[in-house]
Amino acid sequence: MHVRELINLPTPDFSFDPSVPGACVTGVRPYRKGTFRLNYEQTSGRFIVHNYGHGGAGISLSWGCAAKVKDMVRQFLTTSPQTEAAVLGAGVMGLTAATMLLDLGLKIRIFSDRKLTDTTSFKAGGQWAVSVVETAMNQQDLKAIIKTSYTTFKDSIGKGFGVCERPNYCPKPADGLEMVLNLLPGLLPARRRLDRLPFQNHTQLGFLYQTLLIEPPIFLPRLKSDLEARGVTFVDKKFASKADIFATVPQKIIINCTGMGAKKLWNDTEMVGVRGYLAMLPAQPALQYLYSRNGYLFPRSDHVVIGGTTDRGKEDEDLNPAKCKELVDVIAAAFGQLAPVPMPIDHIDHPRNRRLVDPRLSVSD
Repeated sequence: MHVRELINLPTPDFSFDPSVPGACVTGVRPYRKGTFRLNYEQTSGRFIVHNYGHGGAGISLSWGCAAKVKDMVRQFLTTSPQTEAAVLGAGVMGLTAATMLLDLGLKIRIFSDRKLTDTTSFKAGGQWAVSVVETAMNQQDLKAIIKTSYTTFKDSIGKGFGVCERPNYCPKPADGLEMVLNLLPGLLPARRRLDRLPFQNHTQLGFLYQTLLIEPPIFLPRLKSDLEARGVTFVDKKFASKADIFATVPQKIIINCTGMGAKKLWNDTEMVGVRGYLAMLPAQPALQYLYSRNGYLFPRSDHVVIGGTTDRGKEDEDLNPAKCKELVDVIAAAFGQLAPVPMPIDHIDHPRNRRLVDPRLSVSD
């Protein structure tokens, strides 16, 4: 569809002081080379379901992967009845898997060495899009995961989970949404082509998608409180090794949602950290859209989140105020608020990072 848009939407206020506490955030995406891991093994008398390595698509794929975890456990229970299960990790993968497993009548205990606010999931920007992830999964299973995730999030709109629909404006096709449109026509509203993006200083053509915004500071605490209300217990525990897990965790069913922790605990050499920085600007309620050019800009109820770095192989979470300021300046230049800024080599829109960012390149028929 070819659409002419003439009215400009509000320009963000890009005022940013990186020295303000909470203005800079660093997270490490748990990226797994080749494919994220969603399978099971039986060893040392345990039934272990692995659910990690989803890179930058953890929230977006969470409910669908949790449903697959539930299917695997349900099948196991048909021959090995159990009453309890342990979940390792309290990020989005752990919390959604625990939620699904409760439907099987299991008593759930979640082990984690991080507070909810320290998880990568909590630090994420929150757009629903399948990005910065590889998958070798067959298409039917992948379609089921994507569809379940999207529809579950969409069904939660207006129910206190911090989920809403938002338009996303882009100067070029968005890799993480194009993948969904190609695999599952009709799941998302059709992408629209625009003569220009409806913003100050934008004259070139662009594209308009309709997707979801999931606010982690609302969504994750809601999941946790719902789990606690249903009797799930949380245990503060840092495991040193797989042997330590087997010695400490009594449950026969273990769901491994340890993200980057799987690199050490399961000696998974395919795990690679992809560090990202986020600049957290004050909330601006007039901004009711998402924007993806020179990085991304997600106005949420708590902050306007600006991100767009992909430091592959970097796993430390040190704050970097200079990088956060650079993120703001790069995207502000697109709105004509600053002089053009050279695209940093670690930027998500730098051509060098296309293989990492575009999930379509790892999906085959």
